Amino acid sequence: MTILLQRINLKNRLMPFLFALLLAGCTNLFGNSFTNMLKNDANASSEYYINQIQRTQNLEDQQTYKLLAARVLVRENKIPQAQAMLAELNDLNEEQLLDKAIIEAHIAAVKGNNKAADSRLKAIDLALLSPSQKARYYEVVARVAKNRNQIMNAVKARIQIDSLLTDSQRKQENNDRTWALLRNANRGLINNTSAEGSAALGGWLALAKAYNDNLNHPAQLSQALQSWKAAYPRHSATYLFPTELQGLFNFQQTQLNQIALLLPLSGDAQIIGSTIKRGFDDARGNSDIQVKVFDTLATPVENIIEQVKLEGINTIVGPLLKQNVDKLTNRPDLLQGLNVLTLNSTENSRAIGQLCYYGLAPEDEAESAANRIWDQGIQNPFIIVPQSDLGRRTASAFNTRWQQLSGTDANIKFYNNADDITYTLQSGLSQPIQALYIVATNNQLSDIKLAIDNSNINLKLFASSRSNSSNNTPEYRLLMDGLEFSDIPFFKDVDSAQYKKVASVTNGDYSLMRLYAMGADAWLLINQFNELRQVPGFNINGLTGKLSAGPNCNIEREMTWYQYQNASVVVLSN
Repeated sequence: MTILLQRINLKNRLMPFLFALLLAGCTNLFGNSFTNMLKNDANASSEYYINQIQRTQNLEDQQTYKLLAARVLVRENKIPQAQAMLAELNDLNEEQLLDKAIIEAHIAAVKGNNKAADSRLKAIDLALLSPSQKARYYEVVARVAKNRNQIMNAVKARIQIDSLLTDSQRKQENNDRTWALLRNANRGLINNTSAEGSAALGGWLALAKAYNDNLNHPAQLSQALQSWKAAYPRHSATYLFPTELQGLFNFQQTQLNQIALLLPLSGDAQIIGSTIKRGFDDARGNSDIQVKVFDTLATPVENIIEQVKLEGINTIVGPLLKQNVDKLTNRPDLLQGLNVLTLNSTENSRAIGQLCYYGLAPEDEAESAANRIWDQGIQNPFIIVPQSDLGRRTASAFNTRWQQLSGTDANIKFYNNADDITYTLQSGLSQPIQALYIVATNNQLSDIKLAIDNSNINLKLFASSRSNSSNNTPEYRLLMDGLEFSDIPFFKDVDSAQYKKVASVTNGDYSLMRLYAMGADAWLLINQFNELRQVPGFNINGLTGKLSAGPNCNIEREMTWYQYQNASVVVLSN
């Protein structure tokens, strides 16, 4: 018995030592090279693998750790660091060269260099890959197909990945990505795709159809999803259901009795608040829902919230002023039991229970611009924004989206006045630039456009709505010929009765017309509050854009793009 206990104690003392050796990879335990680890998943962070490089003396193992680090850096979207890590490698063995080729293909795909990714993939012998490596191989195939907008090829690649994965977390992540492809796919493509020979594809297509057919009727959608699960009991998505759809089984439709509308209706902000209220009231029309209005400049917002609760109102639209939005987000306890749609967001905005943020945020235009520029095959734009809060928010949002699209940072220039930009253009750009995205007033944009014309630089030009003013003359529009800009879709039909009415009550001031449209859309949003929060992909065609709920329930706006053509403004997108 004593001998047995001694053996057990010795085993307990040895196990941590052996485990440390396995992690460090500094010996060929059991006769296997540490390079074989490349055939497995890399589960640690890039920082861990980089630290191991320094701790390992064996050159082959150092090279392996560099490959593992580079692999994870790509996953962490740190492309330049991954490329730098690969550049340090030399004299690799065949196993290492094989894994390096997969990483290089992945980097090329992330950067949108599809031809280079294809070339790397074609040189790889699939028969030499482990299941984990094959999954990474098809990950690149899926990324390239998505880059080319070949959605079904991307879905088929992800089905291949699913068959190779054994880890439930990775299978869930892959199912979520597969679903994201299908949810954003054209409905005609889904309806016209044949799943012959693939039960997995057939199940995914049936799920997408059930979702699309019932999206505008969320109460029915929940039942449709339950029916799908019953029809496909062995499908991967049945037991690892797409994460964003899981909450739909408990969906409750929006029901409103009373709304508290919080706006600044006195002092300097009166015209802003009253214009938003006019849009809200006009959209409300003859609805039976009661609305009680509170002036946030006359009464502290915390006191208003308490009064709202005392009166039994549980739905709030507003406040508008940033300092009041911050007061609410800093006191989430005040909001318990309330549904709140603020009319602004701040840097402090975060996810809070039943609260959504809506407003005419510059981030919406920046993300829209990044998408449009990327969709036109432009990979090296130059972003020009003012040195201000508007400029910083625009730059940050554009860069975040650009990193997601291209895997690289955007080239951004801040300016204090238009002369800064004209000097940069006239002195020559330091690298080949394909396009400019400019956030400027109409007068500043005129100066910048003249400088571009005088410099004989052939650039595609994009601008934000900041330059779109009712004061723009035919001469201005002629000067801007070819330039594309984003703005709210309300400006698409200037001959409509609604447009003429709003132009009349705002004296044709585009800034006030946007605020009116924002008020009208606030009414639409609060009446679909639960649908927006709980139904992924649910959207509303509003006057300020195609509206949907993004991260932290920030209401995102899909902008309309226009172009100056022969002194006229032409609609390019809906």
